[in-house]
Amino acid sequence: MRLSGWEILLLLLPFGVVSAVRQLEENQSIKNDHHHSVERQVRRRNNKSNASVDHHRHAPSSGSKKNSRSHSVSLDSDDYDWLDADTSEAIDSSEVTAVESVRSPGESHDIFTCCNQVFGSCRTACENLSLVEFATGTGGDNRDELHRYCQLHQVEFWTCVNQTFDAVTRGAYWSGRRCCQFGVLPHCRNVCATSTRSPVQNCRRSDEQTLYDCLERQEAADQCCGQARTSECLEACRAVFEPANDNHDHVDINGACGDRNADVIQCVNNHTDMTPLANAEQYIPCCEYSSKEHCRHTCRNLLHQNATLMERSEVIFARLEAAGCGSPLPQLPFWQCFLTVTGKLYVPGGSGRAGGSLAQGRISGQGGALAEPNHLGMDAAKRQCCEQASSHKCRRLCNQIFTSNWWDARSSFENECMDQPGERELRRCIESVDAPCELGCQGLSFCSNFNNRPTELFRSCTPEHDAAAREDWQLLQQRGTVRVLGQELFIKNTSRCAPDKWRALVCALQIKPCTRVGLFNGICSEDCHDLLDECLDWTLQHQRPKDICSRLKEKDDDDSPLPCISLESYLKPGDASPEEFQGITSPCAKKPCNGSEVCILQRGGNQGYSCIPGCNLGQDSKLFVPFGSYVRLGKSNLHKKLEVGQFPLAEHIVCSCGLQGRLEQCQPLPSYMHAHCTLPGARSYRHGSSFYLECNLCSCFAGEITCTKQQCRLPGFADSSYTSLPCNCPAHYVPVCGSNGNTYPSACVAKCHLPEGDYVYGACNARNACQAAPPNSCPSGTQCLDSRKVCLASMQRPCLQYVCVNFTASNCSTFHQGEVCDAHGRTYPNACALLKANPQGQVAYWSACQSSRFNTSPSPVCGINGVTYKSSYAARAEYVLVDYVGRCREVGLLVSDMGRRCRTVKCPAPASKHCRLIVPPGACCPLCAGGAFRIIYSRKQFDRAMYGLRAQSSTLLTLHGVLHQLDGLVQVSECQLTGFLTMEVGIFVAIVPASSIKRPTRLQLEACAREAEKISSLINAQSPRITTNLALSCLTVSHLLEPTPNGATSYGPHAIWILPLLLLVSRLIIA
Repeated sequence: MRLSGWEILLLLLPFGVVSAVRQLEENQSIKNDHHHSVERQVRRRNNKSNASVDHHRHAPSSGSKKNSRSHSVSLDSDDYDWLDADTSEAIDSSEVTAVESVRSPGESHDIFTCCNQVFGSCRTACENLSLVEFATGTGGDNRDELHRYCQLHQVEFWTCVNQTFDAVTRGAYWSGRRCCQFGVLPHCRNVCATSTRSPVQNCRRSDEQTLYDCLERQEAADQCCGQARTSECLEACRAVFEPANDNHDHVDINGACGDRNADVIQCVNNHTDMTPLANAEQYIPCCEYSSKEHCRHTCRNLLHQNATLMERSEVIFARLEAAGCGSPLPQLPFWQCFLTVTGKLYVPGGSGRAGGSLAQGRISGQGGALAEPNHLGMDAAKRQCCEQASSHKCRRLCNQIFTSNWWDARSSFENECMDQPGERELRRCIESVDAPCELGCQGLSFCSNFNNRPTELFRSCTPEHDAAAREDWQLLQQRGTVRVLGQELFIKNTSRCAPDKWRALVCALQIKPCTRVGLFNGICSEDCHDLLDECLDWTLQHQRPKDICSRLKEKDDDDSPLPCISLESYLKPGDASPEEFQGITSPCAKKPCNGSEVCILQRGGNQGYSCIPGCNLGQDSKLFVPFGSYVRLGKSNLHKKLEVGQFPLAEHIVCSCGLQGRLEQCQPLPSYMHAHCTLPGARSYRHGSSFYLECNLCSCFAGEITCTKQQCRLPGFADSSYTSLPCNCPAHYVPVCGSNGNTYPSACVAKCHLPEGDYVYGACNARNACQAAPPNSCPSGTQCLDSRKVCLASMQRPCLQYVCVNFTASNCSTFHQGEVCDAHGRTYPNACALLKANPQGQVAYWSACQSSRFNTSPSPVCGINGVTYKSSYAARAEYVLVDYVGRCREVGLLVSDMGRRCRTVKCPAPASKHCRLIVPPGACCPLCAGGAFRIIYSRKQFDRAMYGLRAQSSTLLTLHGVLHQLDGLVQVSECQLTGFLTMEVGIFVAIVPASSIKRPTRLQLEACAREAEKISSLINAQSPRITTNLALSCLTVSHLLEPTPNGATSYGPHAIWILPLLLLVSRLIIA
């Protein structure tokens, strides 16, 4: 008798079930170990990125009991580097070998789990199943293929299949089912189709951004619309959360719901931006940047229509995209006019067409793009910041977002990096590109308490951000929620609960005041605690203010609290009077130049500034560099992965900004590793950090330690022979000229810095460089002229102190050395023009004449650098101020507690009672300065830069070139920069009142002090405004100097007094 298939199945069923149960129990034990490990990875990833998850989202079920096997313990360690791995591989179908016989009703299923139990044609037919099509009814019941190719005795397989399809049927009424089609990974689409709630298990948000956005939208719709009391309100509420399209009519949620459904309207406002777009017609010029007529027509109609109807910005974006305007990418001129990284509409800079032309010029390449766009990408300036990311993941996302893939990575980068307290350096660096901290705030209407503050730093003191603060204030009152570190908090009515503090907070988040040290914008945790303690709605929020605000209290590497912005000072108006405000001018702050030009401060000019053609640093970069600049750009390391324990490799190129607004003549720079520095005793310092060895400031850069060379005194030890000078040299002034072009006060001091024989007696400018040059140094047809310089690169040998000028050329316009002043007080556009007018003419100094008065016998002066100049104008042309009148005759000590300095020198009286008296190292008299700082630089970085230049610019990598670039960072006309190379190793820089100001006011000196603090912080933060500049990128550490009774010395708070290090300091200090 022949048995049918069903009868055979019934006979084999008991044996199959028994063996299946035994096999499943064994497999289940193995799977639980793996499943819980994966679940911990996903949970930790979700905890790290929970800033992007709304407060109402349900937490995933914890599953079964925690596994205690030893191999999973390592996953719970504090090492987060493993988060960069793709954990989706851990849940791939190829690694799952069994299916649980019993699942909880809420647990999701995956058809691939079933398919892995069979082989051949059956497995192919199984993998071709689409649970999404079955769930939505678009593909019918496609299980017929399974019956055709799969044997009925495969009990485990059929049990798994039936449970999976039962799970699909159970979730038929789940609102999130319609989102499953947006899944990217097949595994996530299948798991979604069998789920009954979100979030979808084992699917990362970073991989499934569209899917999770849709699920959140459906959850919000369920939460809001479930409260509707009428069918009209329910229909309108559901329509609000529907994707927008051209045929979708405007939703009048207020009219459909009315007062009876006020809770529905409030809920909708909490989850969607229903605020009307103010003055929508101002965006109409953006429509003209599309090359498609249908897009332009739809854009104009939408914006005209929005003038009378309330429409969400996301609806406008969706309709424009559907009209053929393309995806909202920032490199497209059309979207550049509309879009910011936050996805909100904004008013373009400038008014009308002017703002649009800026965007168009910036994108089209007229503003400057390389012939090879990959060198720049989206924003090469911001890509420099990626080196400051704390985690490998953020470094990878940062490179991705600013190289090419902006749209895909933007959400993950915002939520998992920019919003995280641990990435404060990365956030500060990126913000400094588009919105650098600059002095002064004026002209705000809503945030009026921020006005009249000329000596405070702000990133975004503009009418646009003032209007944005007003809008945020209105939204805060409407919604009754505030987001703190990605967490939505319910608060009481801000109209009655601390309204002044909330208004100050809203304004501070938009105007972004900067701290004096570090240029941070974070709000102090004490303000957060006070506000939430008073205004948090305890009926809806269960977390305590202390727990929420503790994350705001960030600390530095040495556990010292970071500076923060206190709201207390912004609860009342600024106290500067209009008269005082007029004494401080920043011409470039008003952005007087067009979009493709760079504003350069000119203190002696009629209008106070000049507009120089510039080049931008990427398709979407707002940072322009002036013509003639040498720009240092990092190569994209998007496809390079670091091994465990491997230091990042820094690779850069150097390009020049040409006349056509394009970066050209690009050359590679030698690469280097971000290696740590190790001292004896296993004390290690990371790349880019600074520290003290006794009284000397040191920096660690690429494994290289550079320290100042001040002679230190041991605590409690009196030494009568101590002089404070390097190598404890005597304080005798017998100047010598070093091979680097720097004048040292004595041969003893020179030997501390230079090899034996690398100097000659006498000051450098006391010798005629042309006479000392070898014969035939200048070719025929050229004439030798003295041109003093101090070289900072070891490769810059010999450090020539002269230039050969071709005075026979028919056109002198190709000579780019700049203006010169001759001995008779006449200014020439360049040295070539001077020699054409007077072949025997001599250069008094290399800048425009600072006095038109003819002076045949100017009195010599001693500069703060210990060099004698023929006049104060000649000293000022080298960024040197006068120490005292007469020839240099003494050297000042480097400490302030060893009695009077320079007993034979009579110092001038201070120019103002508000002066901060600072004595430069080695000088005799104090400066009337706003602020001063000392810079440590890397000589190896200068050598790398010199290699990349290929001798194209002989002056850029000199002391004068560095000071000139630093002076370009000063934005206040009433302040000027002075500096010199000190005998301690390092560059002394001070910001002082301009020479035209005879009696500086208190506010002017404060403004100069803030400028000094700003530039010092930019160097320490390695801002792109420093690192993209080839000369300034060699500066590693800056330290502010405080005035002292008789000098300007500064000791670090964490000085290391270790006696054995005295014997090793000479080896660690790199000259």
